[in-house]
Amino acid sequence: MKSNHSNRHVNASYSFDLPSNNNNSKQDDSISCSSLNIDTTSHLYYLPSHINKLSNHGQTLNKRLLNSIVNYKNGLIINGSLFDEQLFQVTRSSYITDYANTPQDCNRFLEGHNRISTCSQLDAHLYKLSFIITLSDWYIDKELLLGYYPHEDDEMKILEEISPYKHFCFPELNPKQRNGGQMLNDQSTYIFTRTLSDGHMEYGYCRRLTKDSNRITKFPIVICIVSSHSYFKLYDAILNELVKAYMSNELECNLLMQSFHSKPLPIPTVNSSGVTCILNDRRIFFYVCPRDDRLNHDYYSTLLSCLSPYQIIYLFEAMLRSKRILLFSHSPSKLTKCCLALSLLIYPFLWPYSFVSVMPSSWISDLLDSPCPFIYGCLYETKDQIPKTLDNDLLLVDLELGEIDGNIDATHFLPFNLRQTLEFSLDYLIRFRLMKSNSTLINIAVSEAFLYVFIELLHRLPDFFKRDNPLPKNDSHFSICTNYFQRHDSGIELEPIDLQQITQNEHKQQEENRLGYEFNSEEFLRLQPMSSYVSFLKEFIHGMLFLKFLDDYQRKEDLFSLFTQRLNERRQMTIDDLSINQLVRFRQTFDLLEKQIKLTPKQTNPSFSKFLKKIFE
Repeated sequence: MKSNHSNRHVNASYSFDLPSNNNNSKQDDSISCSSLNIDTTSHLYYLPSHINKLSNHGQTLNKRLLNSIVNYKNGLIINGSLFDEQLFQVTRSSYITDYANTPQDCNRFLEGHNRISTCSQLDAHLYKLSFIITLSDWYIDKELLLGYYPHEDDEMKILEEISPYKHFCFPELNPKQRNGGQMLNDQSTYIFTRTLSDGHMEYGYCRRLTKDSNRITKFPIVICIVSSHSYFKLYDAILNELVKAYMSNELECNLLMQSFHSKPLPIPTVNSSGVTCILNDRRIFFYVCPRDDRLNHDYYSTLLSCLSPYQIIYLFEAMLRSKRILLFSHSPSKLTKCCLALSLLIYPFLWPYSFVSVMPSSWISDLLDSPCPFIYGCLYETKDQIPKTLDNDLLLVDLELGEIDGNIDATHFLPFNLRQTLEFSLDYLIRFRLMKSNSTLINIAVSEAFLYVFIELLHRLPDFFKRDNPLPKNDSHFSICTNYFQRHDSGIELEPIDLQQITQNEHKQQEENRLGYEFNSEEFLRLQPMSSYVSFLKEFIHGMLFLKFLDDYQRKEDLFSLFTQRLNERRQMTIDDLSINQLVRFRQTFDLLEKQIKLTPKQTNPSFSKFLKKIFE
C-alpha cells in the first residue's frame, strides 16, 4: 500500500475539536468535545453558524491572546510560552568582516590571536578532525587522502583514524561493480551519522567539489568535518570558507583547517562570545552559538517540502511504535536532513535504536536483515537491493516522489484530537509559511507543534515521577533492569495473597531504587482526562523510548530544559487559557513570532558588536 504526497487532503472537509462545557472529563474525546467542521474548498476556512454562540467569549480570549507579548530576562513570553531572545536577532549566525582598513594595533591584536576566551567550553577544539579526500579510481577502497588535521607523524595512524569515515564520503560506491563515472553531483552540505561503542553520536559534515583551482577534476573531492556536536549551521559556514580557500589555494585551505580546529567550542550562554577565527584574506569569521538547539539547523523545512503533513505524522507514529524505516533520495543533502528531522521530531525522546542518516551502498544488504528497529537513509540507486516482499514493520519512504510504501496501517496510534491538531498545524505551515518564512521560524513552529503532543500527554508526569538516588553525572550508560521488556497493564485485580508475587514486587522495587527514580504508572494512567490518552499511554510507557527517557530524565536534566519549560507553562495554565483552541493559539503565536522577527533591525548581531567593542577597548 502506498501513501502519496499529492493526496495531502483525502476529504473535502476536516474537523477538529473544541472543549465543551461537559465536566465529565473521563469520557472519550468524541463525547467530551464538540466537533468543529472546516470546509477547505478553495483553501478557505469557513466556520459553521452554530459556532457563533461561542463568539463573545472566544473573541475576548483571542483578543487577549493576540496581544500577549511580555519581555522576560533573555527572551519574550508570547501567549504564555517563553522564546529565547536570539530568535529575534538577525537571522544570520555567522559573519565575515573585512578588517583590512582597521588601525594597525587592531590588526596586530587580531593576527597574533592574543585574545583569550574566558567562556566555559564544550570542547577544547572546534571539531574532532577534518580531512580532504578524493578517489584514485571508481571503486570502493580507492580513496586518496589530500589533507588532514590535526596532523600526525604516523601516516598509518592517520589512515586508520579516517577509515570509519571514508565510506560516508562516497556512499554511492559499490564493491560489486564499477561506478563508471556516475557519481553524485550534490554540492550542498550533507551530514552523516556514526554511533560510537559508548552510544554517543558523531556527525560528519561533508561538502563535495567537482572543481580544483577552477579546473574540472576527474574525481570528486570531499571536504569533511567530524564533530560530536550537532551544529549544522556552524559547520556549514566553516565549509563555505574551506571550499573558497581550496578553490584558490590548497595550502591556504590546510592552514584554515588548522586555524578553525584550534578554536574552542564555547558552551552557549548569555555571556558567551561565540566562535572567532581569522581568515586568510584578512577577514574575521564570527559565529554565535545559539542557546536553543533548534536554531542550529534547517532540517524541518526540507522535510516539509518532501512529505505531506499526513505522511510526516504517520512516520512520527511509526517511530513511537518502533518501526523500521528506510528513506530514499538522489540528494545526500535532502536525505540526511530529512532523516535528522525525523529523529528530532520525537523530542524529548531519543531514538534508542540504530540510526544512519546516509547508508553506504556497500553496507545496506547486510544491515537490512536486522530484526531491530532502525532509521536508515539510503541513496535512490539502492532501492533495487530491497526485497520485493516487505516485512510488516518496514516502511519505504520515497523523498523524490513523496510516497510511503509498505504495509500502511489505517489505524492511528495518537489520540484523535492531538493527531488532528498536529495535522492542521503542519498544514497551516506548508500552505502559508513554508515559502514565506525563514527556516528558523519553521524549525521553531514544527518543533512546538510536535512538542505540544507530548506536553498534553505528559503534563501530569511530575506528580507521579520521583527522583530518589540520581546516578552520577558521568555515568552515561543506559541501565536496563529485568522487567524493561515485560508488558504491564494498569488496573487492580483482587487475588489471593501470593508470597511469590510479593517477592517479585520487592525485587522490582529494588530495581527501581537502583535506577534512581520511582514512576507510579498506574496512578498516572488512572488520572488521565480521556480514554484515548489512556489507550495510547498504556502501550507507550512500556516501550523502549519512554523507558530510556525516564532513565535520562532523572539524571540529565540539562537535556530537557525546553521540555521542562513547556511542562511548567502547561501546568500553570488557567481554565481560560485552556479554553482557547490550540490551533488558534498555534497560528496566532507564530504570526506574532514572525512579526517580532521582522521588527528586528537589520544590524549586526549584538554578540558580534560586543566582540568588536572589546577589541577596540
